[in-house]
Amino acid sequence: MLILFQILFSLFALFAIISVYSKKRSGLLSAGAAIFWTPFWLLAVVFVWLPNALTVVANTFGIGRGADLVLYVSLVVVFFILFRLSVKIEGLNRSITKVVRDKSLSEVLERDSSTRSARSE
Repeated sequence: MLILFQILFSLFALFAIISVYSKKRSGLLSAGAAIFWTPFWLLAVVFVWLPNALTVVANTFGIGRGADLVLYVSLVVVFFILFRLSVKIEGLNRSITKVVRDKSLSEVLERDSSTRSARSE
């Protein structure tokens, strides 16, 4: 049963790597993100095929099981990504607010100048 999971996971990881490079090629993913995700999926495949290697790595850091190491690292990565996304969303909100404010002010100034020119005629 484990071999079936290993094969399915490897196929999924291959699909993920192809997707990373497809997104990179189309400009939807930065080079830095591609450099992060490709080794991530490759390491995931290595550790799925060699689960004892993950336990050795975990023991190096003083963690008893490889599954615990995966959980800890996953939580750190997820929280870091959430932090970066929230910073990016906040920046987008500020940019949108500035664009809307500038557009509104320019429309008010246009209306005001057209009203003045209509009164002077």
